[in-house]
Amino acid sequence: MSWITLIPFLGLLTTCLGQQYSSQCDKPRNVQLPFCDPSLSIEVRIADLISRLTLEEKIGWMVHDAQGASQNVDLDDYYWWNEGLKGIGGGPQSPEYGARFRPPTEYATMFPQPINLASSFNKDLFLAVGNATGNEARAFFNVGNGGLTYWSPNINIFRDPRWGRGHETPGEDPRLSIEFAKGWIRGLQGDQANGFLKNSACCKHFSAHSLENDRFTFDAMVNQQDMADTYLPVFKSCVQESSVSCVMCAYNAVNGFPACADKGMLTGTLRDLWGFDGYVVSDCGAVDYVYSRHNYTEFPAQSVAAVLDAGVDVECFVGGGSYYTRYLQDALNEDLINQGNLDIALEHGFRVLMRLGYFEPNATRPFTDILPEIVDSAPHRTLSLTAARQSIVLLKNSPTGKASLPLLPLDPATLSHKQATMALVGPHLNASMAFLANYYGVPSSISTPLEQIRLRVPSVQHEFGCDLTSFANPRLEEAAALARVSLPVIIFVGISASHGGVEYEEHDRPNLTLPGLQSDLIRVVLDASTEPVVLVVVSGGVVDLSEWKDNPKVGAIIWAGYLGQSGGEAIAEVIFGEYNPSGRLGQTFYSNEVINQFEKYDMNMRPHSGSLGRTYRFYTGQPVYPFGFGLSYTSFEYTILNPPALKISQISLNQDCALVINLSVRNIGAREAEHSVLWFVSPPNAGQMGRPIKNLLDFERLDSILPNMVKEVSLCLNRNHFLLANEAGEFEVVSGEWKLQDPRGRILSTFGGNRTTPPLATGGVVGAK
Repeated sequence: MSWITLIPFLGLLTTCLGQQYSSQCDKPRNVQLPFCDPSLSIEVRIADLISRLTLEEKIGWMVHDAQGASQNVDLDDYYWWNEGLKGIGGGPQSPEYGARFRPPTEYATMFPQPINLASSFNKDLFLAVGNATGNEARAFFNVGNGGLTYWSPNINIFRDPRWGRGHETPGEDPRLSIEFAKGWIRGLQGDQANGFLKNSACCKHFSAHSLENDRFTFDAMVNQQDMADTYLPVFKSCVQESSVSCVMCAYNAVNGFPACADKGMLTGTLRDLWGFDGYVVSDCGAVDYVYSRHNYTEFPAQSVAAVLDAGVDVECFVGGGSYYTRYLQDALNEDLINQGNLDIALEHGFRVLMRLGYFEPNATRPFTDILPEIVDSAPHRTLSLTAARQSIVLLKNSPTGKASLPLLPLDPATLSHKQATMALVGPHLNASMAFLANYYGVPSSISTPLEQIRLRVPSVQHEFGCDLTSFANPRLEEAAALARVSLPVIIFVGISASHGGVEYEEHDRPNLTLPGLQSDLIRVVLDASTEPVVLVVVSGGVVDLSEWKDNPKVGAIIWAGYLGQSGGEAIAEVIFGEYNPSGRLGQTFYSNEVINQFEKYDMNMRPHSGSLGRTYRFYTGQPVYPFGFGLSYTSFEYTILNPPALKISQISLNQDCALVINLSVRNIGAREAEHSVLWFVSPPNAGQMGRPIKNLLDFERLDSILPNMVKEVSLCLNRNHFLLANEAGEFEVVSGEWKLQDPRGRILSTFGGNRTTPPLATGGVVGAK
């Protein structure tokens, strides 16, 4: 699909062509000033710059649409707000995001939504996609079409499947989220080998945030144990392992303190304890809401004073305008703050801009070799397709027919010889914009399932059957009639992340069922179809598949998700076996019954009298599909090569790698495949005394495993892997027997106790069976 509908708007934008970026330090008034002298230290340059700003200019630089300066220096306006959730965000539909889609950067590459990309369990892919996005971001900047400060990734834990923005995150697991953030941050910010950041990344929303309804007023009550092992680890890793240069504070309060007014967290934990040296930005409108929604202070001036003192350096605002602009002067006049408070905030923001080379003369400005030609380039479009392929999860593939072979993959050649016609049914059969979810930019094209399947089977017929969410325009009988004379039948259902869809900003889902008439559509098509059908689900969050999981008329289920601009092509490749699916779920697929098993506003992760617990780590109910589940068109055999014989008490504190466990992975099927090895560990007394049922320790991606080929992976364990948080939020080494498991809970080995297990006698088989 092309962006024909946007051409009139793009035409308006292209009347103002992008200009080559001109450095702040090549301006005649600035060129000789110390803040433009690269030979001086950053601290000296920052102090010089701040000293030249008037009070009004200082305040002007503390909001997301910074107003530049003109009294003593010549600074252009700067727009802090840029979005890079899965590619450069913005365009006609979202001009507030900062990036301008106009020549020579009319388009940007759109990758899968983070919840889907995380399903690849591929650290190298996380980095590659982050790097491509980061390069496109710098290219936009180099031609004056965007900023350098990007407010991504969203690394909140997807604790409740109803959360309307959970699809923006890597999922429900801290370790997966940490590894995703590492790749994304390094990709955006670069390796700093030249001493500069490529762009600034931002981990959000600090600290415990995971709902949309009532997010402006909600007070998240979080116990210390959950804070320590669920809500904070990814943020801590962002700072200490990835050196992220920005953190965004959330709308909601946490344990009685609005997140953007919580000095204990923003200064005490983030800066003093973890060593954060970037800038803190408020979520957009959060400074206002400290007063107007949380009623935390009596007057607006008290609110801006509390927020600034807590550690918010830049305010993002919406609607009624900036609280900093309107009330910081009042706070100064009332001696609630002083200019020193403003200068500290400016130091944090300007330090990041200095590290980005924003105040470098053109002669020394970094990354000028990243040109617009890299944007929407052939390598990036190929990477988008690769990412979409690896994001798809095969959930079911049952034997069918006389030969009792799995339904998928389909063979286009044999389909052309059958008398029946292939049929596509369902509201997502021609999905395009749905693949972009939210916070998207302008791709040059979007592949759709109908278009891509038609390339392979030109005679394919289709019938939508119903709308995505409404009960209007039912065509169930028409869909059933087509299914009755068609073979095979593929049903495309799901939800959407667009405003007015199902899961989106400021809107949580009321349930996990398919909206509108989609469930009725599936039922009538199953009744009419002469053979089992393929069910393709397009969603970010969980859809209740319990009715279809064991239904013999549903031969295969594919969770496709929001796959970006290459979604249709990737789905077709999986359906027809051109790509062997390898994705795994980064979230637990629950039945809709779960909405009665834990309450949305309950932040407790662990089971209690009103909850069965949350996520695979603590949920004591029966999921439809567990975290880490995913099938292939082949099967794999696992064998532990060196059963560990080590007690935890023997591991010293300073050992980086006290124990190495080697695993062989054999492809025992007939197809070449990719495979992700997921290492889980179950502690002593798992699921009791507040301990997790199991935790993901690490994962590794294996590429190009030919039939009967064996590849080996290693897991390096140290003392940190045997730490568990107690009720006080302190981590303790837990002795006893720990169990190493695969994604399905099968024990690969035990260690740490008084016995060890031998290598698996027959291997642990994972994959198609």
